[in-house]
Amino acid sequence: MVFSQISKIKTGAIKLESGLGVIFLAGFIFLATVMMVKIGLIAGFFLLGLPFVIGLLSFLWTDPKAGIWLSLIMGFLISGLSRYVVAPWGLTIDIFLFLSLLFTLINSSVKIDWKKAKNDITLFSLVWMAYLVFEIFNPHGNGLVAWFYAMRGIGFYQVLSVPMIYLFLREEKDFYTFLNILIILSLAGTAWGFKQQIFGVDAAEYRWLWDENHHEEHILHGVLRVFSFYSDAGQFGASQAMMALLTGILAVSPLPLLKRIFFGIAALIFFLGFAISGTRGALAVPLFGGIAYLITTKNFKVLGAGVSAMILVFVILKYTFLFQGVEQVRRMRTALDPNNRSLEVRLENQITFGKYLADKPFGGGVGTAGFWGARFNPDSLMANTATDSWFVKIWAETGFVGLLIHISFLGYVMGKGGAVCMGLKSPKQKSYAMAIYASIVGVIFSSYGNQVFGQMPTGMIMNLAIPFLFLIPHWPSKNK
Repeated sequence: MVFSQISKIKTGAIKLESGLGVIFLAGFIFLATVMMVKIGLIAGFFLLGLPFVIGLLSFLWTDPKAGIWLSLIMGFLISGLSRYVVAPWGLTIDIFLFLSLLFTLINSSVKIDWKKAKNDITLFSLVWMAYLVFEIFNPHGNGLVAWFYAMRGIGFYQVLSVPMIYLFLREEKDFYTFLNILIILSLAGTAWGFKQQIFGVDAAEYRWLWDENHHEEHILHGVLRVFSFYSDAGQFGASQAMMALLTGILAVSPLPLLKRIFFGIAALIFFLGFAISGTRGALAVPLFGGIAYLITTKNFKVLGAGVSAMILVFVILKYTFLFQGVEQVRRMRTALDPNNRSLEVRLENQITFGKYLADKPFGGGVGTAGFWGARFNPDSLMANTATDSWFVKIWAETGFVGLLIHISFLGYVMGKGGAVCMGLKSPKQKSYAMAIYASIVGVIFSSYGNQVFGQMPTGMIMNLAIPFLFLIPHWPSKNK
């Protein structure tokens, strides 16, 4: 009975076999060809892409949470894609998140309990976004357009994604989907990085390095700092260090043996990816993330052994010349040199910002520093003074008030997250919670040296990882 009913349903392929379907398809291709000849390739390709767009919209309409996964995936890919095809790839994240929220609101067939989004993390995200909206009226800003582009990575993605995690992705299987996407795309990033390391960069990457003036920060003493398909070597290194920490913790956790072996191999691969990036600031990820993990174990023997290992690594890098023949080790060793010129320049820049912001408690305005500042007001002091640090960027653009709000949120996450980890009884839940928590803490502290927290893909990862951490205690009781 059921099969007979299914056989009567006309699928898209069956409909195309009809005479009317063939005529429609031929007419569509003919119209696309005419547009390509008369208007240009872009118009024709746009028309040919319409079926894909319609299919995607239909997919998101029936399953809005898919937009969150697509946003995470695009967070990994937008920088790499922009080197090959010039397009506003970053806006795809906005579009996917916005459509997910919009279709949730207007599609009556999507049943959700809005009360699940009422929590402290959502509230913090709303308060932070409200403050960023207030920054529109900052008299020192570069205008609404600059504000729009800059605020997306600072707070807009967070305020859209956090409540949707609580609404749609509360189940344990959703967390595993999140973890699998991170591991698969990060391994792809490692593989692409080794391709650059072994075979060199391709034509598009060469153009990005030399024609767009990124070679000074990525080619040091004739050695390439590998950047993979990430925005730069700093982001690649920090992301790989975070994944090495996360999978490394899971490898030593009380999980099934095959999983531990897989996570152990992945941790080694990610560590090698971190090493070839030559990123010094990313050392803070395993350092502070590792300390956070050791504290949450509440095992003083493990804590003592871990701290001793960290001290040993510090002594080797600081006071010896062991492994000095390895370029990546030499690069890391300079991070511990108090007379390092790079550190001196950063401190000088912070002094410059301090003088400029002395009478500006709300900062210079969102979109006035860094990339967007250089684009919209290239001659300004804000645009010509490197922020380097994520926290310096927040301070420069939103002032002491904004920095206080932002640090309060991150401090709350670290405090509550640590309490959640130590309060869990299930070994399985505790393992995943500590791995995610340590990764979050590592990224937060490494963001003092680089703009790790707000750059893609780490920014999108953090927007999802924080609510996922606080949902782990709500997994089914069978895991407790």
